[in-house]
Order: sequence, then C-alpha cells, then structure tokens
Amino acid sequence: MLLRFRVAQLLAMTALSFGLLMVWSGQARAERGLASWYGPGFYGKTTASGAPYNAYGYTAASKTLPLGTRLLVTYRGNSVPVTVNDRGPYVAGRVLDLSQGAAQDIGLTRQGVGYINYRVLSYPSSSSPGYQSGYQGSGGYSPTTPNSRTYVVRPGDTLTSIAGSLGVSAGYLVRYNGLANPDAIRSGQTLYY
Repeated sequence: MLLRFRVAQLLAMTALSFGLLMVWSGQARAERGLASWYGPGFYGKTTASGAPYNAYGYTAASKTLPLGTRLLVTYRGNSVPVTVNDRGPYVAGRVLDLSQGAAQDIGLTRQGVGYINYRVLSYPSSSSPGYQSGYQGSGGYSPTTPNSRTYVVRPGDTLTSIAGSLGVSAGYLVRYNGLANPDAIRSGQTLYY
C-alpha cells in the first residue's frame, strides 16, 4: 500500500516537473490546422489592422490570435514567417487564411486548402495597445512587434540594396526570412528585419 502511494507520488511529481519545465522553457508548441489563402479581389482593401491588404506580403488572417502576432507557417516542408493583420477565415474548420504571396511560397495555392503547422514567433508588444500599423515612408507597412520590422519590396529592389537601406547585411535578411534563393525576391514581398 505504501509502495503504491510512493509510486503515485513519484509519478505526480514527475508530471508536475515536466509541466513546469515546458512552461518555463518558453518553447512554442507547433499547432496544426486547416489553412486557405486569399488574394484576388482584396488587394488594397483595408485589413482589420488598418493596413491595406498586400496580396504578395507575408500576412495571415486569424479569428483568435492577436493582430500583430508573428507566426512561422509550414506546409509540406516549406516555411514562411507571417504576421496576423486581418480577421478570418470565415469558413468553419479553418484556422488561418494566408496571403497569396505566403501561400505561393509554401506551395499552398495549387491545393487552395491544406493542413499546415504553425507556431508563434512573437506576440505584439504588451506596451502597445494591440496592433498598430503605420506607413514607414518607402519601407512599407510595419506591425509593432518586438524586435521585428517589415519592408515591402518595391520594383527594382535587390536584396543588397534593401539590406543597405535598412542597415543590415544581405546574409542577415536571408537567414531571418528563411530565403532559399536570395535572388528570387519579388515586388510586393514582405521582408522582416
């Protein structure tokens, strides 16, 4: 009887320790869900964040995540960072609506809808009241998230010229944005720095 109690006590302590370790480690757990994408007919329309929708930016719509939350979305081994700047999807069972550019870069546009894995990279700063968007001159739109800003690629931009104007290296932009081919940036694409 005493042995069973000790074993149960040991198991409870182990479970509690493991749970606390998970909470204290700060490791984000990947979530899985059904995602779709949107783009045609929405370009330039105001999103829930107040920023105009950029079909080729790396953004997403979520019904539950705070505006300004940064996510890493993975589909069939391809990943992109996105920022939640809109509300949706409005189809039952779906967790995210990705911008057309984000969906294209992970290969979701052909399927249209698919199961993705996603994890939170950062939440909006607790000092800012939710998501605040503002135009940053020639640099595009930027959510106020800790340690992250965005630059929307313009026609004629190169990764080297963007890096120089932002005061970072091209290698940093490649690593931070997970670019497989640094020569394949396109106008309208959102880069994080």
